[in-house]
Amino acid sequence: MLHCVDVDKLQHALGGVVLESAYLERTLRAAFSALVGSKYAAVVDGRWAAAALIDDCEQITRHHTGIAESARERLLAALQACREANRRRNRVIHNAWATRPGGVMVTLRAGRQSHDVSVTARTLTEVRQLADQVGDAADLLKAALTGALGPGWALVEDELRQELGHDIRTDLGS
Repeated sequence: MLHCVDVDKLQHALGGVVLESAYLERTLRAAFSALVGSKYAAVVDGRWAAAALIDDCEQITRHHTGIAESARERLLAALQACREANRRRNRVIHNAWATRPGGVMVTLRAGRQSHDVSVTARTLTEVRQLADQVGDAADLLKAALTGALGPGWALVEDELRQELGHDIRTDLGS
């Protein structure tokens, strides 16, 4: 249990990060389908985490022949904003939380290749700002996609779901 911290406020702040992250991920899935230009992209993108979606969207954007250079640059910048927001989100959500004297909250992260632990002090305001950053990155991506592909880009991802009348299963064993 976190002592010296208003747990309700912390949960609310972290909940904001989680909600905005879900919005970002949904936007990334729609972006992937639109960039691929096929309703069938939704069959495979459901298994990928946000980082993989960002990587693939960047690669497709670099090679997409139907995107003007200025729109490509805006789209790549938006995807970079998504990458940074997702990286920060991962640190806040996946690190262990602890409190220090004086009500300071810290996250503890152990490296995969090391036994060293890095400690990052965080405030509730910073966590709330991160939620805003994640949501803003998704909004920036949506605007960049509209500029690059037109207003119908978001419809591609749901096209197959609408035809089938249900969501697309992504587990490999089915």
